[in-house]
Amino acid sequence: MNNTFTIRDIVNEDATASVSDYGAHVLSWAPAGEQAVIWRPKAIYLKEGTAIRGGVPIIFPWFNSGFEGGHVASKTPKHGFARNSFWHYDEEGSSDALLRYTLDSSEIGADILSQFVSGPNPQFHAVYTIEVGRELTMSLTVYNDGDEPLSYEEALHTYLQVGDAEQSQVCGLEGADYLDTVLDGDPRCSQGDEPVTFQGMVDRIYYSADTLELRDPVLQRTIIVAKQGAAQTVVWNPGEQAGNAIGDLGDGEWRGFVCVEAVNNRDCAVVVPPHDSHTLQQTLAVKH
Repeated sequence: MNNTFTIRDIVNEDATASVSDYGAHVLSWAPAGEQAVIWRPKAIYLKEGTAIRGGVPIIFPWFNSGFEGGHVASKTPKHGFARNSFWHYDEEGSSDALLRYTLDSSEIGADILSQFVSGPNPQFHAVYTIEVGRELTMSLTVYNDGDEPLSYEEALHTYLQVGDAEQSQVCGLEGADYLDTVLDGDPRCSQGDEPVTFQGMVDRIYYSADTLELRDPVLQRTIIVAKQGAAQTVVWNPGEQAGNAIGDLGDGEWRGFVCVEAVNNRDCAVVVPPHDSHTLQQTLAVKH
C-alpha cells in the first residue's frame, strides 16, 4: 500500500470534487454552477493515525467507541479504522466521474481486528465508490470473506455546508424516535411535528432512513439527502461552546456545517452472513 497523502481532484462537466486516498475521504463536492455542498475547515491537518475533519469520513467498523452487549463500549480508535487507513485507489475501475477504493482486513492490525463484536479474526474486504456528477453518490460495500457472520457498525459522516447552522432546518424526521446523546443516559425521545433545528449542541441518532431536506435560508438552497442500506440517521452540530473547543476547528467554524449521516449502529448494527455483502449508500443533490 502507498502510504502517502494523495488528494485526487475530479473535474467533469457536471461537478468538481476532491478525494483523499487516506480514509477514501471525500473532501469537497460542488455541482457545476453551485457553491460547495461538502463542508471542510479552512485548515485541514494530514497526519497518519489522525482523522481528517470535515468532508465525509467513513465510520467503520464501530461508531464512536462502539456498542456491545447493550452498552457503550471502549473500542479504539474512535469511529473505527477506516477513516485512518490508506485505501487502495483502483486506477482501472475509476474515471473522471467515478472513484473506486478498496481496503482488506489483511492490512489491519490484529489488535484492532480483535475488537470486532463478531469475533477476533474477521475476514472481509470493503469497496467504496464515489460517483461525481449533479448528484454525489457514495457507496460502501463490505464483503464477508469468512465462514462466520460479520457484525459491525458504520456511517457516512457527511458534513454539509450551510450559511448558518442556527438558521438551518432538517426536514423529514418529523415523528421519528431518536436517542439524544447530549442527555445523560441517551434517552429515547420523539421528534414531534417540527423540523430539526440547531440551537446549542444537537447529537441525535434517529430511527429513520427517510430522504431528508436540509433547508438553508442563508445560501438559499436545499440539500437533498437520500439513503439506502441504512436503518438510522445521525444529525449533529456541536453548537458554539463545544464547537469552539474542538481543536481542529477554527473559532466560529461550527456555524458553517450540519452533519446528516447515513448510519447503522447500536441495536441496528449490520450482520453480514458468510460470503455475503452489505451496501450502505448516500446520495446528495441540490435544489432551489
